[in-house]
Amino acid sequence: MSENYYVHTRGQISPSKLSAVIPLGAKLAAESVAAGSERAFVGTVMTGNDAGGGVAFGQFFNSLDDFGKVMDAFATSSTYGKIMEHGMSVSFRNIAKFCDVPFSGPTDPQRKYVVFTRGTSHISQADLVGLISEAAPMFADSGAQSFRLARIMTGNEAGDFLLGVTYSSMAEIEKTYDAIARSPVAEKIYASMAVNLRMIAKIQGVA
Repeated sequence: MSENYYVHTRGQISPSKLSAVIPLGAKLAAESVAAGSERAFVGTVMTGNDAGGGVAFGQFFNSLDDFGKVMDAFATSSTYGKIMEHGMSVSFRNIAKFCDVPFSGPTDPQRKYVVFTRGTSHISQADLVGLISEAAPMFADSGAQSFRLARIMTGNEAGDFLLGVTYSSMAEIEKTYDAIARSPVAEKIYASMAVNLRMIAKIQGVA
């Protein structure tokens, strides 16, 4: 994957409006790709403080200039306007830069769920990337479809690391965390990081 940046937007809306907003979010993901992002997705938050009415919107970019072009397009997008008219409240939008972590996943990934883990680290970025790279095969063996680490550049969590792992089923997530419980390298990672968020979202639309 050639993307260099990930933009994570989280919104909150009345659960009764989700069925109307999610198709619009899928349409907005397509508009994002048309305007300059490499990929985009919309999902519903299943766990954590935003469960029930939380919406996750993810975009992948080669450059921040492309991000700027997409935001310019959103400023005049009727789709974006309709989403906001339904009462969507944007909680945050953060930009993160991907770290180079090798991962051997499926050639045709089936991304149905994404698990986000965010945390601060007291070791260097190079050392943390080394540990995460060492753990990557365990995730692949457990069924992870993709595995990306990024460092957040903006917002209240600037400097934190964000790990995003996609799966085709909840069973694969369960298998992964069973493996983590037995993994010496996972123990080293937890000793090196203070996790401040873990959230599962169901992917509802991709572009």
